[in-house]
Amino acid sequence: KVAAEDQSVFLTSSGRKVKDGGGIEADYKVPAEKSTPLRVTLLLEGIVSDFASQWSKNHELTNDFKVDDKTYKDFQAFVAKKQKEGDIQLEELYSSPLNDLKKMLKSSGYRESAKELEALEVGIIKDMQKDFEKDRVAIKEDISQQILARYLPQSMVIERSLKTDNQVQAAVKLVRNDKQFKTLLAKGSTVPEI
Repeated sequence: KVAAEDQSVFLTSSGRKVKDGGGIEADYKVPAEKSTPLRVTLLLEGIVSDFASQWSKNHELTNDFKVDDKTYKDFQAFVAKKQKEGDIQLEELYSSPLNDLKKMLKSSGYRESAKELEALEVGIIKDMQKDFEKDRVAIKEDISQQILARYLPQSMVIERSLKTDNQVQAAVKLVRNDKQFKTLLAKGSTVPEI
């Protein structure tokens, strides 16, 4: 990346200024979807994929398939079982720094603080359990994508995912709004933030 003061400025055919040296910068920025630690853990640990495999063994895919509340509850039970069996640790994202802190507390002889740290670990797990509700829509979509991937070609799964991607939907909305789109590309326009 080139420092701002070293960037050259060029003009598009419509007179709009663009700078070099920084790669392609979006003209229209849509914030990326934020994920909870629970969702990140479920995806990184392959739990969503494992559930989809199990679901596929016991269910038929229908034309109007969607992850309903019953399937979501089944998924939560699947996660709870995996956690109880020790196959996953929901607090995995925090394990390394917490283990380092445990070692430091133990070597320092801080037994009372070590007990508080254990309570903190329990609290983290409880908070992450609440994320099942907070991130319900996104996790259901993840489950849906994984199940569909077992039945449909990848191109169809990707096509379907584009319909629920908020960045893609914002781009489609922008392109369909001719006035806003032309204004965005006009001379002197600035990059809007959503």
